[in-house]
Amino acid sequence: MTKKTYSGFVAIIGPTNAGKSTLLNQIMGRKVSIVSHKVQTTRTRLRAVKMVGDKQLVFVDTPGVFKPSRRLDRAMVAAAMDAVSDADAVLLLVDAQKGLTETIRMLVEKIKDCPNIFVALFRFQHRQLRSGSNQRFHAEHLPGLQPQQAGQSAGCPTAS
Repeated sequence: MTKKTYSGFVAIIGPTNAGKSTLLNQIMGRKVSIVSHKVQTTRTRLRAVKMVGDKQLVFVDTPGVFKPSRRLDRAMVAAAMDAVSDADAVLLLVDAQKGLTETIRMLVEKIKDCPNIFVALFRFQHRQLRSGSNQRFHAEHLPGLQPQQAGQSAGCPTAS
């Protein structure tokens, strides 16, 4: 009898320079995606497969989402949004220091009907999770989301 293997696609989305490629490299435990301080380094979708027991997670690193002005810009944003429609789960990266920008609000509006949405905050102090504006935003746009701080203390593995 063969052992069942489960798989699913996880689209990693967020604004430009949100750290999507850096997060993917951390998840994979090695460099699989280019990382640069320059915006729009990732121009097409990149897939990376991570096995966790008998579960296969296919992470999709996407170009950053921004307000496009040129044809190439529109193609990059479209690639990110296409990845969302093809995914089983969506991981939205939010820079806590920048807060809830227009881009984040637009992304939340576009993905709010996806069945499996996860939000990852970075560059934050834990007290920022409890701020009034974040609590109002969670209640209005992401009901049922319970903010959790990730890290080794929360039982989450980190890449060395």
